[in-house]
Amino acid sequence: MKNLVIVAIIAAAVALILGIITQLVGHAVLISANAWNNFSQTILLFGICFGIWEYLKCKE
Repeated sequence: MKNLVIVAIIAAAVALILGIITQLVGHAVLISANAWNNFSQTILLFGICFGIWEYLKCKE
């Protein structure tokens, strides 16, 4: 489960970097900058949820 948290946070960081690059370039790189940033927020939220889930699972 810990690996899932790490993968989600790395994916969020990559999506955020792609969003910044898309904004600097001025045109869409696969998708728009706003979509990259929204995707980054969603994946980061999943990472947080997986971390809380792992914490509660170990606490039982």
